[in-house]
Amino acid sequence: MSGGRAQAREQLERLLLLIPEIAREHDGRRLDELAELVGTTVDRVVRDLEEATARAYYHHAGPGDDLQILIETDRVRIWTTGEFRRPIKLSPLEALALALGFRILAADDRPGNREAFLARAARLEARVASRAVDGRAAAGFHIAAGDEGEDGVRLALMDAAAACRCCRIEYLKAGDEAPGERVVHPYAVGYTGGGWYLIGHCTMRDAVRLFRTDRILSVSVLESRFDRPADFDPEPWITRLGGLYRADHEIEVRVRYSPGIARWIREKGPVEEQADGSVVVRHRVADIEWIVRHVLQYGAEAEVLEPAEVRRAVAEAAARVIEAGRAPATGRGG
Repeated sequence: MSGGRAQAREQLERLLLLIPEIAREHDGRRLDELAELVGTTVDRVVRDLEEATARAYYHHAGPGDDLQILIETDRVRIWTTGEFRRPIKLSPLEALALALGFRILAADDRPGNREAFLARAARLEARVASRAVDGRAAAGFHIAAGDEGEDGVRLALMDAAAACRCCRIEYLKAGDEAPGERVVHPYAVGYTGGGWYLIGHCTMRDAVRLFRTDRILSVSVLESRFDRPADFDPEPWITRLGGLYRADHEIEVRVRYSPGIARWIREKGPVEEQADGSVVVRHRVADIEWIVRHVLQYGAEAEVLEPAEVRRAVAEAAARVIEAGRAPATGRGG
């Protein structure tokens, strides 16, 4: 048990160093440089970054969805709305959760280390939280061990992309009853929009395509190799999700959140306070579809102030949702 906790603590420390280091460089950082920075291997760096996105579906839209990770042959890029480019400040509950972890370690460890863990918990609550933390609230929290596992498909594709090896995949398209077989040239594997994707040349279509890795049932790495085009740029693919949106640069979107949800929005980062109790947040985004989904999840509690094209995109998406809800059900017998 104590070994697992130590590994989790070390991984968190690496991520808190890695993510800001990558995010502030537009072209990303080389994997070998990052491995040297945190004193580990390239494979460990890749696995750490995968763990940073592994729980994406468990969280509400917000800072967890603001992170887009692209792992290429020898480097990694991160696109973020800005939270990871600044010194880290945790919400009170986040700081409390970490402090609680230190206190559990203190309870289980040797007396010589106990005081050190308790001191770290106190410093974290006092200096890292965005607002004061009441340590007595820890009694109301419980900790459960998380599951661990490697996505073999994703790792195989990453290895094949690094070695420029062709792959045969079994891919289950949405709506199909059975998977089909494809031979692909894996160019890159990246995370965006809440999921992992393979960007590669499909020999059947003779074109570059996106494949959701959770729909790839198996991967066979072939002996044959391919040449990645010298002008291949993964950024437009990873930010637009296969044709939904192509971003040549980030844009700023100002969103107003109503007084009813303002206190939760304040915990996620810097806000502009309004006289009526609402708050305004400036989001830096490279994917309009993401900000549309983000705003719609709050319903009438969130409103895009500018730019005008994003306001229109939200209004059009809301109209489609309303129209779909009015459509009569068909094809069901009584």
